[in-house]
Amino acid sequence: MTGTQLKPSSNRKQPVVDALLLAAGSGKRMGSAGQGGNKVLLPLMGHPILWYSLVSLLKCEEIRRIVLVHRSIDQDEITKTLSSCTPDKEILVCEGGNERPDSVFNGLEALSGQPPEVVLIHDSARPFFTREMVASSIELAQINGAATVAIPLTDTLKRGRDGFLNETLPRKELFRIQTPQAFQYDLIREAHQIFRSNPDPGVTDDCMLLEKKGMKIALVAGDERNLKITTALDLLVAEMILSQGKKEGSQPYPFYTR
Repeated sequence: MTGTQLKPSSNRKQPVVDALLLAAGSGKRMGSAGQGGNKVLLPLMGHPILWYSLVSLLKCEEIRRIVLVHRSIDQDEITKTLSSCTPDKEILVCEGGNERPDSVFNGLEALSGQPPEVVLIHDSARPFFTREMVASSIELAQINGAATVAIPLTDTLKRGRDGFLNETLPRKELFRIQTPQAFQYDLIREAHQIFRSNPDPGVTDDCMLLEKKGMKIALVAGDERNLKITTALDLLVAEMILSQGKKEGSQPYPFYTR
């Protein structure tokens, strides 16, 4: 890649960092496994999917506070999940919105009283992000304004219409975007405020809001195992990743390591 895994710089002051952990989705694509509920509350090897990301962020020394953004109807399950952790930092909870941008905006506003310099945004449906992803994303956001975890596309991608293919896209320029993503707080909050006054249904992640302003987003090397659990098959793959880690005698969480 092309993306950069930076080591923390001894010459650069560590910014104040808070994290948004998004858990307000409905899991519509999970099918029967989701049972119409929130997919991140489904069990994964003895814990809700959400638990893995939460515990990992709690172990992250760079992060001051965590805002857990959730659906109001999931309050009881969220409370139960929080009680199963041993938090050594402040956890705020706030209600999400109808769409992902609404949930992110609510989380950003929850931090506005004591705003951080950098905010890390992570989808709780990705339980296997790494410590290196967090550290590199934070540092690159501090330098460049925004950073995202991504992996190069390996499939051939074509454009088609009316049942026919008519164009092959340049694969070396294409990436699959993951989370965490990190941003200078003031930049991403302003971008979301602008978005709310002029919403665009085509926006699918937070980086797009800054791309529209002409900003370049720094790349951080991702990992195939940092999958987003979206379907019942993804859940099976996640169980295999955890099972393999246990067979190898390594604890795959918090912060999945190779």
